[in-house]
Amino acid sequence: MGLILLPIMASSSNKADEQCTTKFTETTTILKIWVDRLCAANATWNSQGVTVAGSSVGENSLSSSHINSPNDLLINISGNLFIADFGNNRVVYWPVNGTEGRMIAGKAIIVSWSNLLRQPAALAIWKNQLYVSDLSNYRILAFPLSTNEGSPDGIAIVCHYSAGASLNQIDSVYYMSIDKTRQLFYLSGFRNNRILKLNITDNTVNTVIGIEGSDSEHGSINLPLGITVDEKNGSLYVVDSLNNGVLKFDFNSIQEIIVTGDTGSGSNFSQLDSPSGVAWPVQAQQGRAIAGSGTPGITSSQLNYPVQLKFDIHYNLYVVDRNNNRIQRFDLLNNGC
Repeated sequence: MGLILLPIMASSSNKADEQCTTKFTETTTILKIWVDRLCAANATWNSQGVTVAGSSVGENSLSSSHINSPNDLLINISGNLFIADFGNNRVVYWPVNGTEGRMIAGKAIIVSWSNLLRQPAALAIWKNQLYVSDLSNYRILAFPLSTNEGSPDGIAIVCHYSAGASLNQIDSVYYMSIDKTRQLFYLSGFRNNRILKLNITDNTVNTVIGIEGSDSEHGSINLPLGITVDEKNGSLYVVDSLNNGVLKFDFNSIQEIIVTGDTGSGSNFSQLDSPSGVAWPVQAQQGRAIAGSGTPGITSSQLNYPVQLKFDIHYNLYVVDRNNNRIQRFDLLNNGC
């Protein structure tokens, strides 16, 4: 198990009464921050990871010091983490350098009311709202963004309570990404083999990649997982997991571009095997290993089923090490510039 760097441009109510809406109060705080420089082709990271959330020895439980099969994370500018604690049916806020997290959405039991989650998979933050893909309830929920312990009610913005392929239904949205410039969410519909575009200003949904359930702007894709928006260049990068590849779609073109993985699954640096998350250096022809040994394990240099990766503002690499029930950080050693 390993990571390959691909170029870088990371009160209860009954469900029957719940409404699908995007109507909630929004406030925006604008921060100016200094972002470090990175020349990804030559940058290097420490091969020894540091466990920053969860158990360093792979244990899982419902305790505040553990997570269970995490699937996604977000990092704020201070280095604090928001974790989709998939197996514990909750979202956890984990302060930087902390030894335990705080549940900020969901509960440990599996039901589908407005303040409960069933396998939260993907996270996004936009205008002081925390968006969660409530995977097994087939909906996207918006919660007030908070770092305090609690179980607030969520507002369902895409919901149908059953899997399906129509535009008001989703099925297995494992990841999502935001185009903040255009105020769009992109959702990876794993089982429907499509990428959906959710306009968060008017709650309209369209299929932009894939053909199931609706005409699409682009071609076919098989079991999409990780998804990354390149706002500056107007592109969308999608992990085509069944085809072991990464595809690029320009916003104004119907032509897909194979970024990597067009020679079948494998372990060399031009191949992938069941990829999940993605960050790919611009114009690179192949990746290079920056974390993990290629063999599943629990040591600081190993990973076991890594599913997502993100970078903080200093380009330290954070990996969702799912089967080890932990988040690992691999510190940047040299920015390569």
